[in-house]
Amino acid sequence: MDAAPSRYRTVIGATSLIVGPALMSVGDLFHPPEKWEAAAQVAILAESASRWYVAHLLLFVGMLLFIPGILTLTKVAADRRPTAGYAARLLLLASVGALSAVFVFEMLLGRFISEGADQAAAVVLLQAFQSAEVFGALVPGLLAFFVGTGLSVMSLASAADPFRWPALGFALGASLILAEIILAEVLLSQIGNIVIFVAGIAFARLLLRGREGAPV
Repeated sequence: MDAAPSRYRTVIGATSLIVGPALMSVGDLFHPPEKWEAAAQVAILAESASRWYVAHLLLFVGMLLFIPGILTLTKVAADRRPTAGYAARLLLLASVGALSAVFVFEMLLGRFISEGADQAAAVVLLQAFQSAEVFGALVPGLLAFFVGTGLSVMSLASAADPFRWPALGFALGASLILAEIILAEVLLSQIGNIVIFVAGIAFARLLLRGREGAPV
């Protein structure tokens, strides 16, 4: 009775696993250089505010479109390891909120500068966002993305599992994005998002072939 709705969910999830990472990959390829130091970052934005805005708009939209893919990915993980898969789902969904908050602020900063705001005011705005009171509140949600990805990968990393290699691709991509956040080296997240995009394609192909059941 529910075969048709289940197939729809599979197709939507598979599409999301491709479209979401594709948009995020394009957005990151647009991304100007990044610096942790607020004044240096604003100086870069002064020369590329529109690029900065478009990059984070694509990252934001891509993240929202990735939600069905997250639900599908964690369902497959929960079929193998119910507790780990459920925890991964909660963590990854929580991370969508934190990541979206970062992307929307970055969009705001880009528009703020492109509308002619004084660089000194932009530095103050960025420093306020980077403060412990604001960015510190987002850190648990940001870390949830990486922990949730790790739990999903652990659930799918069995040598006999057809999703093993796509899952390891997600792990590699997430590791590169984490390294970019720490080092402020955009090239790392550009590679990481492309790796996740490729892993998403591989995951989606397996889903559409009906391989989501747990291996015997």
